[in-house]
Amino acid sequence: MSLDQQVVHLRHREGSQEGTRYIAVASGKGGVGKTILSINLGRCISESGNRVLIIDADLGLSNVHLMLGLTPKKNLTHFFFGEASFEDILVKVSDNLYFISSGNGILELAKLPKDQVLSLIRRLQELSEGSYDFVIFDTPPGIHEDTLAVVSAVDHPLILTTPEPTAVADAYALIKVVNKESGLENFYLVVNKVEGEEEGRKVYESIRLLTDRFTKARVDFLGTIRYRKNLIRKIIDQDPFERGFTTDVYNILSNMKLGIKARRRSFWDVLLGRLFGK
Repeated sequence: MSLDQQVVHLRHREGSQEGTRYIAVASGKGGVGKTILSINLGRCISESGNRVLIIDADLGLSNVHLMLGLTPKKNLTHFFFGEASFEDILVKVSDNLYFISSGNGILELAKLPKDQVLSLIRRLQELSEGSYDFVIFDTPPGIHEDTLAVVSAVDHPLILTTPEPTAVADAYALIKVVNKESGLENFYLVVNKVEGEEEGRKVYESIRLLTDRFTKARVDFLGTIRYRKNLIRKIIDQDPFERGFTTDVYNILSNMKLGIKARRRSFWDVLLGRLFGK
């Protein structure tokens, strides 16, 4: 049975303003910034008044909780094997923002057959539908079957890459495989760790040329995220939020046309930012 016949379609009804919207953050290779982008997307969307759930879909190798400095008592493993309820595995990050960990170093979850993975996704969909305005999946890197299934199913398949040739090649490979296996045609591209907009656009153009020539996919360019040295220290300190990074994320959301606007900073926020560089 082909992937498109098995996939769980998470997209909300076309033309409807209601219902949960689903975003997948995916990449062809690891280390390009998927998790920090997923977390910041969630935070920015939630600050506009939307209820957001981030699901760490890297089954058995979760790291969202590590980046946030949180230690969930329960994770997807407990839920899947009937040892915890949906509410038991929800972790509150801030107002309107929650996440679910898939656990770390859990072999049983990492080796689930495809039919059980799809069953798990269906259960998560049933429980999150209507309770959250947005669900964000932080997917495993590469062309893992879990990644292909989730990317093929969502409203907004967001592919993240960096300017490194290997990352660019793997991002194109992911788009090509998903397009071929599921027939999905519309993708979004974000280029991380760039020196400027021009560098990111060159990466986009190289991927677009390949997809136009060798696939039936269409890739929309959402924008870039600049490389920032101080972000590395914040990640080490388990505080993955940085003002410049957040600004770039809001620009990406604006290009996605989701109606998400940047929260206006108060006088005190602006003053402290100028005094202390926050």
